[in-house]
Amino acid sequence: MKKIGLFVAVVVAILAFYSTVFAYKNTILVDSKPFYYNVPDVTIKIDGQNFDTGKTPPLILKDSTLIPVRVISENGFGAKVEWDGNTKSVTITKDKTVKLTIGSDIALVDGKEVKLVAPARIIEIGNEGYTYIPFRFLFETFGYKVEWDQKNYQINTTSPPKITNITDFSTSYNSGVFSVNIRADKPIKYNQGMIEEPGNIRIYVDVENAIWSKGKTNININRKNLVNAVIAQNQTQPVPKVRAVIYLTDVVPYNITQSQDNTSLTIYFDVGTSEVTGISFVKEGDYDKVIINCDAEHFNTQKVGDNKIVVDISDAILKMPDGSKAGQITVQGNVITAIRYSQYNNDTVRVVADTTGKADYSVKILDKNIIMLVLKSQSNEMPLIYIDPGHGGSDPGATGVGNIRESDINLAIALKLNNLLTKGGFRTMMSRDSDVFVDLITRSQEANNSGADVFISIHTNAFGTPTPKGTEIWYYPNGYKGDTRDNKTFAQIIHDNLMKEINTVNRGLKEGPNLSVLKNTKMPAILIETAFITNPDDAALLQDDAFQWKVAQGIYNGIVEYFKRLKEGSISTTVSNSVYNTNDANNNR
Repeated sequence: MKKIGLFVAVVVAILAFYSTVFAYKNTILVDSKPFYYNVPDVTIKIDGQNFDTGKTPPLILKDSTLIPVRVISENGFGAKVEWDGNTKSVTITKDKTVKLTIGSDIALVDGKEVKLVAPARIIEIGNEGYTYIPFRFLFETFGYKVEWDQKNYQINTTSPPKITNITDFSTSYNSGVFSVNIRADKPIKYNQGMIEEPGNIRIYVDVENAIWSKGKTNININRKNLVNAVIAQNQTQPVPKVRAVIYLTDVVPYNITQSQDNTSLTIYFDVGTSEVTGISFVKEGDYDKVIINCDAEHFNTQKVGDNKIVVDISDAILKMPDGSKAGQITVQGNVITAIRYSQYNNDTVRVVADTTGKADYSVKILDKNIIMLVLKSQSNEMPLIYIDPGHGGSDPGATGVGNIRESDINLAIALKLNNLLTKGGFRTMMSRDSDVFVDLITRSQEANNSGADVFISIHTNAFGTPTPKGTEIWYYPNGYKGDTRDNKTFAQIIHDNLMKEINTVNRGLKEGPNLSVLKNTKMPAILIETAFITNPDDAALLQDDAFQWKVAQGIYNGIVEYFKRLKEGSISTTVSNSVYNTNDANNNR
């Protein structure tokens, strides 16, 4: 009895196996021709779950596995399916548009042709016709990952990952640690890396299947060796990707962590904290010297009216010998009457020098001290012009006709301008006088810290085609975000004088609210695009020494006119109060 029972069990198992594997046997019409179908069942799994195609099973014909378009598109993808009997075509719409024509092995995906391994065809099952196409094309077109299990005659698919929307990109600082923060509405999946070049290090984070809808966003940092952080949509196809990049001048220890739900990502940089341990005063001849004992790497300065010079020391804490968090030193200098200091906020120490009247100053780092030199303004002292030749060193800028480099042209014109200005009695500073890299923040900070009267950045323009040509001048919009400078008047005067000297296409004035050297300077500032390095005619001019001298002469003439009109009182200028908060600078903190 046991043997009979075992035999019956084996027979039942075999019958069950064959009833499963060869379940579908039928005569079907393929392209209106009868075809006896007798092939093992094909099953479909989406994200591990069986997908039932009802009375239209997947079919294997001539080594191609075909699937019914409508039931999978509508029930599997949630797509819209339309049939056009006149053209014998079917259109599937969801995120993208797919059009297939019966009998054709070419499909249109968003208007682009895609070759199919087998043509779309009508297969009649039970007296009804259905459109069938190769399985891999349909699934992969809509972003599904597809695997074919030959052993089990099974199509395994995985849904495309859901798009992550980046909702916030910000920075913060606390107790010597600077953070770059990325937040999203779904868990963040990312890859990271570093690109190292001398003086130009980039740490990047690529967020996969992500969208950043706010366009390219730049955050200035300027702490220790951190320069700025940028986020932008890096690519949209085949899958969207967002890239965040942090620019550094040298390596800073960092790590990356995610929140418990993985919806936020933070890049931590150990920038350390500087200590202000003492402040002293010395009168040296006509100069007043303020010595701030501090190992800081970065500071900002500003004038407030005619009686205050403010130095803000970043990433610093006040550790005075008496333990005070604020204080005042009364002095009898040539122009300084008192020095006030405070822990302005949790990461900034502020030092304020009170003066009897107008004063010129310079601030620099020397032997782990910040040195402020103050001199009573001389009525006959010539203005200080800050000249900024764009790019340089590892950043050559645009490459033009004949492989000429923008950084070389910029420097050649800037040196000629410097020559004219010094011969004219003006005081000058240059961001660079050789082919070296200087980051954007350093350029504007150096001009601010030196008390420069105007800032002129010299560039050449470029475009993807050789057609555009001509000269234009960019300025920070008057009044934008509280800026009090009259940049437009300065730009117009330089423009008019420059165009009298050179015969190029006049492209006029342009507003540049996002240009770093314009928005981070506090004196009237402009950026001159002298000509297009990518246009053959302009490129020839830019390489001509005589033309370079004409550009320099035009700028020089504009500077002379600008300061002449200032002295006459027909125009006026103010230091911007948008770079630093001048209201807070007036109190005792």
